[in-house]
Amino acid sequence: MSMMDFLSYPLPDVLKKYVYQGFFKKAREQIDKILEHRLPPQMRERLKFELFRMELLKRTYRYTQEEAFKIFKKTFKNATKAEFERLWKEGRLDWIYIETQRFFESRFDKNLAFNEKEYKARQRVDKQTLKRRELINKAVERLLKSGKSKSYRVRARITVEKENPREEKVRVWLPFPKEEFQQSDVKLISASHECEIADNSVGQRTVYMEGKDNEKFYVEFEYTVHEWIGQQSLYTQKPTKEDINELPPHIVFSPFLKELIHTIFHNEDWTTLDDLARARRIYDFVTLNVNYSYVLPYALYDNIPEYVATTFKGDCGFQALLFITLCRMAGIPAKWQSGWSITPLGASPHDWTLVYLERYGWVPVDLSFGGGRREQEPMRIFYFTNLDGFRMFANTEFQGDFYPKKKAWRLDPYDNQTGEMEIISKEEDGYVIDLKSEIEVLKFEELTIRRVNRVDKKIGGV
Repeated sequence: MSMMDFLSYPLPDVLKKYVYQGFFKKAREQIDKILEHRLPPQMRERLKFELFRMELLKRTYRYTQEEAFKIFKKTFKNATKAEFERLWKEGRLDWIYIETQRFFESRFDKNLAFNEKEYKARQRVDKQTLKRRELINKAVERLLKSGKSKSYRVRARITVEKENPREEKVRVWLPFPKEEFQQSDVKLISASHECEIADNSVGQRTVYMEGKDNEKFYVEFEYTVHEWIGQQSLYTQKPTKEDINELPPHIVFSPFLKELIHTIFHNEDWTTLDDLARARRIYDFVTLNVNYSYVLPYALYDNIPEYVATTFKGDCGFQALLFITLCRMAGIPAKWQSGWSITPLGASPHDWTLVYLERYGWVPVDLSFGGGRREQEPMRIFYFTNLDGFRMFANTEFQGDFYPKKKAWRLDPYDNQTGEMEIISKEEDGYVIDLKSEIEVLKFEELTIRRVNRVDKKIGGV
């Protein structure tokens, strides 16, 4: 069984009711009562994980109504209190009750802008974000026009610290670049503490350190990253069975998703299509139907692909997981790749995918970058089998273990882009959720041209 399989175990209805209604104290009391009984080990894990989830919910839904209104007014032009109250009463703002008090999700305002055109138009412009998008778009336009791929030498630093330290000894894992596919020449520059770098073969590569929770932990590194044109057939190593199998609780070939596959292929026999055509059909479905939206911490969802396929919204990782699951169901090996979207102007966490096509080997597919450019069709198609060079990836495995293995719950049980920490003395209950991180781009230099090839504008490079 995979490490998160217990999420398939049922919760008692009374416990679910307490959590949904925000009666966390009653929910904790109920869990304590249930744990007094003899239970299968996985059920015990499920119940303990629910305690962790409630802590995550409290951290995620952090703003009182008064605090949320101040954010709303700051985010949107001409915002009024009456308008704000109307929106939350209509369910258009994300909030929950916690012990009878209303709390709003930390990015409720941004999601309103993602979901409603009126508020997107009224949102105050983040000039830095627009500049980063323009920089990426110009690179894609250049690749579509000339096919001349470039390489970059990047130096970056990630720093993490605990928001409420108690001078306890902690273990820390920070993401570190892998050296394969489009990434090479990885070099550790410096670290805040004595550290151990995980082997490149580990699916989620990290730098491991130990210290006190009132200290800042950082790692600085350099790497070379290459723009990736799928038709060049650069990476032809064969997939493994893990690239085609289910991986509960999220990559599951459920009855609902099996019906969805039939819908995507219009009830045709998809086995008569080649793998390129199958992957493209799935890509079109996701990028043309799913809208980008911030989500809660991944640990709060029982089945991410089904969530995306029923709400038609999700962030980069949610869209990637739906695509990976549907591709594997359609007989196409698919895997995870994640780390950062990084340009000279800054960096932020990002997830995308790789698929294996018989004719070309492994090629990249970025669902959210493609879907976010559906008004610019050549760019949408570009991200099917091609990738810009503004990347750092540390992970090629979803739901992979760290080295050395983490004992307590992870802030993100499935991926690692901004680091993890745990308290040494508390073993399995030593999880840390009040963690903040900062990514700094220290150098971003263009290198000589790697190779030349044209991008096929009709189907995105292959």
